[in-house]
Amino acid sequence: MGTTRSYACTTQTALTRLGSNVRRTSRVLLGMGARRATLVSLLLWRRVLQRLPRLQGSPQKPVAIAGAQLCPWNARRKLYQQVGNFVGSVVSPLLANIYLHELDRYMESTYLNLSGKEKARRRKQGIGNALYVRYADDFVVLCNGTKAEAHAMKQELGAFLSTMGLTLSEAKTKVTHITEGFDFLGYRVIRSTGTKGNMVPKVLVPAKAINRFRLKIREILAPSTAKESIGLKIQRLNWLTRGWCEYYRATSSPSWAFRQVEYELFWDFAHWLGRKYESNMPAIMQRFRQKNTFGNKTRQLIMPTEYKAKRLVAKTWHNPYTEQDEVKKEKERIKRESLFSYDHIYLGENRPGWVDLREEILLRDGPICARCKNTFNPWEVQVDHIKMRARFKNPEDADRMENMQVLWKVFQSC
Repeated sequence: MGTTRSYACTTQTALTRLGSNVRRTSRVLLGMGARRATLVSLLLWRRVLQRLPRLQGSPQKPVAIAGAQLCPWNARRKLYQQVGNFVGSVVSPLLANIYLHELDRYMESTYLNLSGKEKARRRKQGIGNALYVRYADDFVVLCNGTKAEAHAMKQELGAFLSTMGLTLSEAKTKVTHITEGFDFLGYRVIRSTGTKGNMVPKVLVPAKAINRFRLKIREILAPSTAKESIGLKIQRLNWLTRGWCEYYRATSSPSWAFRQVEYELFWDFAHWLGRKYESNMPAIMQRFRQKNTFGNKTRQLIMPTEYKAKRLVAKTWHNPYTEQDEVKKEKERIKRESLFSYDHIYLGENRPGWVDLREEILLRDGPICARCKNTFNPWEVQVDHIKMRARFKNPEDADRMENMQVLWKVFQSC
């Protein structure tokens, strides 16, 4: 059916209803960022934070923002006076769950808790039944009745939310047939013909998600980044590919979407290598290609088709507080999935190409300190110059492998 207007609408109204007294803390904590003011104000030890000197000198007057028509004027005015602007805060989904709990109770008591006989009786009377799913302030209602009943459901929910100070977004709230499909939480939910010829529900990868993935690849492999290290570039692409594929591998048929983005990922990275080394494509393929992907001595580019469809991993989980025995049985039945290993994390590099140089020196010398001759873990050592970089007229000569050594970080900082 749609979504409430925004996290801000839900959060502001939730705080008003919960009666959060945040005036005293908001004036102190806005210096940390308005997004944190609400979360910290709910902590029991806020008095301690108020006495910290580094939190003083914050603005006491909240700043107005564009698009402020998110909830009733009096609620917005009261919240802005006390808190300020916390749109997009990490606490917004939490407060959405707290405030929209009344909506959950209403749907459960009206539609979801009906017995099988009651639902069958409604169907004989020509009345449809409803299913309701909510995640934070996004929810969808599935109805097996007529289109008129679906519109009546929309009006019913809008009237109920208005009693809570919320408004359904007309731009995002839609009534559509299940054969036309709808987007929910980044997935495309639709009912279409299955492999056996019958109509089945499907969860697909939406086209706009594929386009966003392609645009992100192009952003990472922009021509202006050709001087960056190969290892750092592979690491960032692997983070993107791993997260995107893990999210969409649980869809009905993810392989077709993975093949589409893999083709672009492969050739975009190949052309990026060509720009970096100013070489032709056959030379790049001979130097960096490893079967169906690319890599160097230490890293390998992850391709989307390496992720297979993930189905029926676990059944419905039980409430760990009220059904502890069932939880124990479920834990015994389900095998825990092994955690996939991450690459060594490098958030950036001080000089272009430094990550590749560091890895080559570690492959040559190992994580052995050149001074104390002890062996350490790779993250405990650093690569440094033998002769100071400032003593060279050409900085590129200072970064040659002959002038590099491995040092323990304690020695390197001395």
